[in-house]
Amino acid sequence: MLKIIQPIVSGKRSFSLTAFIVAAVLILTGASADKAIPLTVIDGRKYISLNDFTKALDLENSFDHIYQKGRLYYKKHYMVYKSGYAVAVIDNSLFTSSYEVKRHRGGIYLPADMALAASEAFYPGFTSLLEDKRLILVQKKQEERKADHVQIYTTKGRIGFIIIDPGHGGRDPGAVGKGGVREKDITLQVSLKIEALLKKKYGNIKIMMTRRTDRFIELAQRAEIANREIKKDVNGLFISVHVNASISPKISGFETYYLSQNPTNEEARKTAALENNVIILENNAPADDVEYMEALMITSQIQKESSMLADFVQRGMDNKISEFRSRGVHRADFYVLRGALMPAVLAEIGFITHKKEAASLRKNSYQDKVAAGVCSGIIKFIDHYNKMIEQ
Repeated sequence: MLKIIQPIVSGKRSFSLTAFIVAAVLILTGASADKAIPLTVIDGRKYISLNDFTKALDLENSFDHIYQKGRLYYKKHYMVYKSGYAVAVIDNSLFTSSYEVKRHRGGIYLPADMALAASEAFYPGFTSLLEDKRLILVQKKQEERKADHVQIYTTKGRIGFIIIDPGHGGRDPGAVGKGGVREKDITLQVSLKIEALLKKKYGNIKIMMTRRTDRFIELAQRAEIANREIKKDVNGLFISVHVNASISPKISGFETYYLSQNPTNEEARKTAALENNVIILENNAPADDVEYMEALMITSQIQKESSMLADFVQRGMDNKISEFRSRGVHRADFYVLRGALMPAVLAEIGFITHKKEAASLRKNSYQDKVAAGVCSGIIKFIDHYNKMIEQ
């Protein structure tokens, strides 16, 4: 379960008791706010100009125009945001809005509730309120500050979408086995089968593919496709499908990975390095921003959920596949999983360098088994996850 900073505003004007009292005092006495930032309405939604926000709150701001991502700083507090995302990381917790950060007339605009949540984190000694035309911050009394703390809630976002990511594609063939069998072809064929099974199972969950044809997609763009679907109360899953390779033609079997900068073992590190090699085919090198990547990983919670998802997917394949052995669940630093703000795993469904397994992976009947196994694991994870968030 991802953690989320819950704003004190729900709906148009629903405040906490303290906020309501402050607002009443302001109205009755005509007192002015200590800090006030104007709201801008864009497409019927309330936004706050990033320029106005940083100036009013004296924040440091860095923005990468190539990757459209930014970071706000104030003392020990920070926020990581990205244009087109309805999600941000505030002090190592995930915040989701109902609508995305927007570019408008040459500037960046934050959803009003996101700006409010950030202001609460940056200035815990102030009460933040959204009025009809502005965000205001009013300094708290000394006794209020002592009793105050930022509340962290468990998100109630049910799984509303699943992203199936067929590895490689286009100018990137992935691993190539004897006879010219290509990883990119197998991953697409199996992923389409997984998609079909999930669509039969779920009518209320959006099932998406990162690619449906033989085309090249950069690694970072794959996670972005998933992250853009995250909204308030809507979480998702990211499943990347790959085929493994080894210098030894005797190694076979299937395994599932989740993201970690600390690989399970040397073999896991090599597997990630093999899949990450596609970066040399990309037009843009990955941004060298360690702090940004660490913030997006939100390791404590997303890793737990990804580990559980990996376990369910691996057991699902193990229950369906008898021809080859399960190699278990592992962790490694796969670029394609970096930045995925949801449970995310990478399934290595077999070894293309093993003659018998490669032949099986090309067969329609065997692909059906693999797809059924992955799908079974996803379904069981969703059932488990939904029960957890309802507790």
